[in-house]
Amino acid sequence: MAGAMEDSILSSKLANNKTMILVTILEPSLTHLTLQQPPRLTSLPIHPVVYLFRTPIMELTKFLGFLAMVLPIAYGAPTSAATSLHPKILAAMKRDFGLDAEAATKRVAFEHRSADVVESLKGSAGFAGAWISEDGTTLKVGVTDEALVADVTSAGATPVILANPLSKLEEAKAALDAIDIEAPARRDEASASSGIASYFVDVAANKLVIESLAGSTATAESLAKEVGLAAGEFEVRTVASMPSTFATVLGGDAYLINRAARCSIGFSVTTGFVSAGHCGSAGDTATTSAGASLGTFSGSVFPGSADMSYIRTVSGTTLRGYIDGYGRGDLPVSGSTASAVGASICRSGSTTGVFCGTVGALGATVNYSEGRVTGLTRTSVCAEPGDSGGSFYSGAQAQGVTSGGSGDCTSGGTTYFQPVNEILSTYGLTLVRA
Repeated sequence: MAGAMEDSILSSKLANNKTMILVTILEPSLTHLTLQQPPRLTSLPIHPVVYLFRTPIMELTKFLGFLAMVLPIAYGAPTSAATSLHPKILAAMKRDFGLDAEAATKRVAFEHRSADVVESLKGSAGFAGAWISEDGTTLKVGVTDEALVADVTSAGATPVILANPLSKLEEAKAALDAIDIEAPARRDEASASSGIASYFVDVAANKLVIESLAGSTATAESLAKEVGLAAGEFEVRTVASMPSTFATVLGGDAYLINRAARCSIGFSVTTGFVSAGHCGSAGDTATTSAGASLGTFSGSVFPGSADMSYIRTVSGTTLRGYIDGYGRGDLPVSGSTASAVGASICRSGSTTGVFCGTVGALGATVNYSEGRVTGLTRTSVCAEPGDSGGSFYSGAQAQGVTSGGSGDCTSGGTTYFQPVNEILSTYGLTLVRA
């Protein structure tokens, strides 16, 4: 869909608690938004579609609210949150995606609008997940009920008919979370582990994906059948190595835990900052690399339902709503709207700096040597030891803190992050904004 918001004309006249509204829309796919059939019109501007109707103020308010959501994604109008990106982010997206400044800005703006559309649709019956196309130009929404097709189309997205309900795949994943996959009977004698690296719902593939070492595919298939999945409902993918967290005992920048292990700060909150749970336990101290006190771990979860921590800082600590730009200026944080599958995303860490990739899956379970962690987001961004706890973000929207993964920033890799909104809600924290 092309054009600009100026191509849509909205005019109204108040009269006796009724409003006459003229809506002229150039995009034919939005024509079914009318509340009633239009009367015959004369001497109106020449546009492909013209509607004139009367509706009570309350109904008009609902309608205009719907248009406010639909028209920007349909016409590609940028939102204020993403009309500009920090030069450091633009440089990283140029390196990792090959996008110039204009293309990168348009992509991030589209992704932010898409997140709002997904939020409006995900509670609908027949919703089977959503993802952004690889080229970043199309929001696709899976549906198992054709009755939802019209709603998806009117929201500016592309409906895709899928066979497997998202609820069934998520229930199977939850059942898998409840199984002790590291029980002795499931372990490979040579590796002393089950060889199951991670598992998650791949919404585009419409399957539960189980990642395993090459010698553990039979175990993966057995687990899938154990939770009631048929052949067309799961897929086993092999990986070269097991995932690990990105903590390290090397000294350096960022912050030190008990003056030893190093991690990266995630985001500032009004009383401290958030990071990864595997970085430290409640009561551990946090200091700068120079030894100055930062604060104490007030809460930490790892492994289990999350990989998150909250460090309450000492009095006098300056808490800013920015991300370290590593010599090229700081990156502002303005909110925490979660990105959709397929969206571009960047990460900052004290070891490697800034790198970007895309969101691969939500709600993934990762099997670290310390134990399983559920509810993580899978990405194609690389990371290395010391990057743990660092910031994941999309434009100026905070996404989460680095957990772990595999690979490195020389050969590439897979990295998981803990969603920041869960950390904020768990500890009752408020994000510091620029």
